[in-house]
Amino acid sequence: MKRQGLENKLIMAASAFFAAAMVVFPAVTESGSKTAIVIWANSIIPILLPFFIFSDFIRRVGNLERIPLRIYPFVIAFMSGYPMGAKIVGDLTSLKYFTNEEGKFVLSYSLITGPAFIIGTAGAFLGSGKAAAVVAASHYLGAVLNGFLYRCKGKKRLKTTDITESTHCSSPSYMDSFTASIIAGFKAMAVILAYLILFMIGMELLESIGVFGLFPGEPWSAFAKGIIEMTVGANMIGLCNISIGLKTALTAFIVSFGGLSVIGQSVSMASGSGLGFGTILQIKLTHGLIAGSVAAAAVFFLL
Repeated sequence: MKRQGLENKLIMAASAFFAAAMVVFPAVTESGSKTAIVIWANSIIPILLPFFIFSDFIRRVGNLERIPLRIYPFVIAFMSGYPMGAKIVGDLTSLKYFTNEEGKFVLSYSLITGPAFIIGTAGAFLGSGKAAAVVAASHYLGAVLNGFLYRCKGKKRLKTTDITESTHCSSPSYMDSFTASIIAGFKAMAVILAYLILFMIGMELLESIGVFGLFPGEPWSAFAKGIIEMTVGANMIGLCNISIGLKTALTAFIVSFGGLSVIGQSVSMASGSGLGFGTILQIKLTHGLIAGSVAAAAVFFLL
């Protein structure tokens, strides 16, 4: 209860801060909002929305009972990208398919982004298909290795075949299911946009007061921005005048860590499951460190 009370106080403080910032720095908040909307419209919606809609539709009407329960969230997250893994694991944990310990374990390798973002968006930033492939391989191998850090001996609560009973839409109509999937997809897009705006405004405020100028060099300033918002950071790293190997390793960390924006989205999606900010932050930090290390080793041989 104390932890929840602290989180509520932090949320209220952040809300008050951003409300004040909108009044005191209207140009900065407007610029941050516009940048977030452009990124969302140009890089997020075209790539992720179709995956969100169709993966959710498949989940509702498809024959998914053959997928093992602990693999199911990874498969859906691979199809959809951030933050679908948190949504699926959060739902299954809330429904008592997983204990909190099991939920943390499954989330440790299921909170991933999709290949469409890595190859399409991050690859375009890097300007190299081979570098994008290294980032993708490091991201998914890092997720698997990350799972070993959080493995548990707990058993599944229900049989794998019971998954469809709680996750499928009850309506027998495919059209109703497809409509529900569209609504769910746009709802997820709205959550992502809200967090993008929030963190872009925060980034613009930090930029305006010179915080990023304190970092020793452009690459580390870009990296710091990636800690806040993944897409912006990956873009800025791609623009830096550094070796493709360093760009690849830094991008692998940023994409696997996800940035505080993705972490916030994931906490929102997993709300009510007991998988809170601290748990998700820890999972993404270790994932980022592992993926970045794998990428750094790989570039010596492949790039």
